[in-house]
Amino acid sequence: MKIRPEILDHWPEVSAHLPAGFDLQATARSRGAFTRAREIKDAETLLRLALAYGGLGMSLRETCAWAEAGGIASLSDPSLLERLCKTGPWLGDILAALIAEQAKMPASRWTGYRLRALDGTSICEPGADRTTWRLHVGYDLASGQVDQLELTDIHGAENLQRLTYRPGDVALADRYYARPRDLRPVIEAGADFIVRTGWNSLRLLQPNGEPFDLFAALAAQVEQEGEVQVRVHEGTTEATLQPLILRLVIRRKDAQQAEAERKRLLKDAKKRGKQPDPRSLEAANYVLLLTSLAVDAFSPADVLALYRFRWQIELAFKRFKSLAGLDQLPAKKPALARAWIYARLIVAIIAEQIAGQLPDSSPCAPDKIGGEPITMASRQNRPRHRCRSHSRINVVGNHSRSDQIHRPASL
Repeated sequence: MKIRPEILDHWPEVSAHLPAGFDLQATARSRGAFTRAREIKDAETLLRLALAYGGLGMSLRETCAWAEAGGIASLSDPSLLERLCKTGPWLGDILAALIAEQAKMPASRWTGYRLRALDGTSICEPGADRTTWRLHVGYDLASGQVDQLELTDIHGAENLQRLTYRPGDVALADRYYARPRDLRPVIEAGADFIVRTGWNSLRLLQPNGEPFDLFAALAAQVEQEGEVQVRVHEGTTEATLQPLILRLVIRRKDAQQAEAERKRLLKDAKKRGKQPDPRSLEAANYVLLLTSLAVDAFSPADVLALYRFRWQIELAFKRFKSLAGLDQLPAKKPALARAWIYARLIVAIIAEQIAGQLPDSSPCAPDKIGGEPITMASRQNRPRHRCRSHSRINVVGNHSRSDQIHRPASL
């Protein structure tokens, strides 16, 4: 997917992909983005200018020249800057409505479950050597589309509560999301999760509350894949809460994967002038996943296979950054930067809809899907939770996703 400058020269086609029933004029006025018609005659023209500047990477001067040449609007750079700085909340509303519209589109569901990957990516302002903005993205793996999005500044931490959940959702997240107080709300919403964890990410106990020796459990594992039941210490003494009992799924890495991780740990420690913790080097031999999925519906191998589908959100970030140019933020002024990012995302999502294609398999094996299919268990047959109290349509050619998931070759 590449965003071409000509895309806004085909405005009827682009505007056809805007959220149905979204009143540009009324919402722009209510948000204070459009208050009077002078150089810019209406809200639709303002949107075209915002998408030209943010979505296509034009400078303020280039945007003004393009608008003048096309008979769209006639205004100066400072005037455009002032108008764009007021559009951020309005563009955010358009983006939210666009994503909500995508979520309504029919998509295959795996027997009542919806796999959703959650991750965050950093956006830096010009000249910055650290995160300025953070984009939190929920990604529906069945439809291959972003289904939820939130933009925060550097203080917006990554956590599972960035998404809203409904029964049947299965959230897939990496180790940054393994935080004790974020897990229970997912289950209380009727959803499940598979979260990668480290040896020291959470305080784990035995189901009866006794201390849990993780490394003894790792040493005792005979097979390459296995699991143990654990209780997560949530840092609260509230007596009304039932214990949060979860499954810790363990997979022993092959020698090459483990050695690569140990080298990375040693390199990072050397850079900081420290010695790596021996426990980190030992844990590098394993993949640890914490999940709330029922044991009789999903074996350890199934949980591991499902988690491997997280790679699709990494591809979505690559499209947003490398292909859509989301990593080329030109503005330092917060109001203008927010408008630029929202406009960029609007054009990126519309361009993906027009492109209408999504890769079906992992980039490490584009033409082969190894292993046997995994049949998802029906939600009607799943046991009740223990803690009840407590881009694009994925069709390539004529092949659409079925109600089975094929296990990729490696994690």
